[in-house]
Amino acid sequence: MRHWLTIILIFFSVGWSANAQVISPLQQIPAPAAMVVGKPIITPQPLGPGDTLSLPFFEDFAKGEGAPDPSRWLRRGGVSITDRYASAPPTVFAASFDGLNADGQPYGAANAVGPTDTLTSKPLNLAAAQPQDSVYLSFYWQAGGKMDAPNFSSSTQFYLQLQFKEANGTWTSVWTQKGTGRSTDFAAVMVALKESKYLYNGFQFRWVSGGSQNGLRDVWHLDYVYLDRNRRLNQLQTADVALTQRLPSLLQRYTAMPIWQFLVNPAGEIRLQVGSEMVNLSNAPAAISWRALTRNLSTGAVDTFLRGSAPVNAGSRTTIAATPSREFLSSQQQPFSLQTVLFLNTKEPNFYTRYNDTLQRQTDLLDYYAYDDGTAESGFSYPSSTAVQLAYQFDLSQPDRLKMVRIFFTATNTPGTELYLRIWADNNGKPADQPLYEQRFAVPATAGLNNWLDIPLDQQIPVAGRFYVGYRQPTGSIFVNVGYDLNESAPGKLFAMNGATAWDVVPNLEGALLIRPVMAGTLTASPEELTSHQIRLYPNPVTETGFYLTQAVDQAQLYTVTGQLVQTWGKTQARQHLPLAESLSPGIYFVKAFTGSQRITLKLILAK
Repeated sequence: MRHWLTIILIFFSVGWSANAQVISPLQQIPAPAAMVVGKPIITPQPLGPGDTLSLPFFEDFAKGEGAPDPSRWLRRGGVSITDRYASAPPTVFAASFDGLNADGQPYGAANAVGPTDTLTSKPLNLAAAQPQDSVYLSFYWQAGGKMDAPNFSSSTQFYLQLQFKEANGTWTSVWTQKGTGRSTDFAAVMVALKESKYLYNGFQFRWVSGGSQNGLRDVWHLDYVYLDRNRRLNQLQTADVALTQRLPSLLQRYTAMPIWQFLVNPAGEIRLQVGSEMVNLSNAPAAISWRALTRNLSTGAVDTFLRGSAPVNAGSRTTIAATPSREFLSSQQQPFSLQTVLFLNTKEPNFYTRYNDTLQRQTDLLDYYAYDDGTAESGFSYPSSTAVQLAYQFDLSQPDRLKMVRIFFTATNTPGTELYLRIWADNNGKPADQPLYEQRFAVPATAGLNNWLDIPLDQQIPVAGRFYVGYRQPTGSIFVNVGYDLNESAPGKLFAMNGATAWDVVPNLEGALLIRPVMAGTLTASPEELTSHQIRLYPNPVTETGFYLTQAVDQAQLYTVTGQLVQTWGKTQARQHLPLAESLSPGIYFVKAFTGSQRITLKLILAK
């Protein structure tokens, strides 16, 4: 897969500084992680040299994510098939046109505008058709969708165009849509093939787009292509009952969570309605049945939670959903993953209409929390000339320990950029002023399509109730891009502190960041306390130069009497000098020292 988003959208909120969050470019898109469609048992093979397709020609791109189906389309036109970019397509998945070629590279320089993607059909045999046979090609198009809408221009620079190939090899434009600068709903188009110059063996049609040549900008979407004879203008119906919406996670609050946290209250964590919408796209009622199930991917056990059958009226839309079984989802104590499958039994005669009858999605009950589906459609950043902190909110069902944080960094980052991972407790619905923990790390170089960085913590951090995971971006550093999922949503969960201002929720957050806290397991007891006979602090009182501990520790933290973390030291040796920050005021502080699962709290008096 390929694509990077080059449109930058800056949102401002009253009371915020002029430096606000930015939705910024992706250089690569990972393969889908959460949802795929099912496939018919028999898959047609691509045409051989000289072969042609016969009527009817139907394609709704529901075969799955990736390049167009090679049995229907020519290769390497740059078009991407995905269920993540278009908004409310006629059926699941659509073809997307943008400014990147088949290898995911820009067609031109940063400001270049010109031809972009092309989607070309395999040759069709229309030699037996006559002008009076009423041959029509219909399709649905959309501008922008969830992505950048094609710009407006008085000239023909931003466009989607349909072309027919004449018998003499000439490509002729038969339909053009110009960009308006606005996103649209899907709209239907029908074009007649009445001229004999198109009715020959080897006829082809193609869509070409034009716009910015330097990324996923000026995006068009195409869906539900149908070419056949004996059609009438504005008669768009086909014998097809299809699914139109992605499957949601099995979970209510998250897309993934630790199994031991889930088992505290399964009924409260399971989504009440899991399913999709089906639409009858024909002009006659259809008698169909449907079924939805969950499959334990560890044991193979299956539970059907939805089953039904009914006549579906022509043109009607019906939601089919139910609540998954609490008993089945909570029957295993060890971490595992679940697969949700929803399928229609339509008995449709056209092979290609069956692809849109099945949906699948995976939900993890492993050791981590997530709001995202595992794929990033863009990047999120918060550039500023001052230090910025970003904190992502999570709620526990019972106390736990945080052992690692997993962050998706996009390919637009500068490798080696230093950040500070931070963990915060809650303070009346916002992150506390000072973190529980801080650890420095560097943004990695891009490696492959999935750029997840696992950041193991130097020690496991006890957390309870509500906690926050994020990072501090130092003053003057190059801002970073974190993966941003446009198909899931976590409103009100991300907080920012820009410079010395107070924490505030990030506004207009309509997606979900790819930041995942990884947990160690339920905290059943407090860490074993070290005794003052095992470790001592000296001298005490201390001067501003620092102090010593009589024993090696994994980490030491300095807190004020009000519980604010003001300084942290990493792994130290016995009797190693621990310097104090010059900004500290004289007074009483507390030093927390950690060794393995043990800890001790020592009082420190600072005298200057």
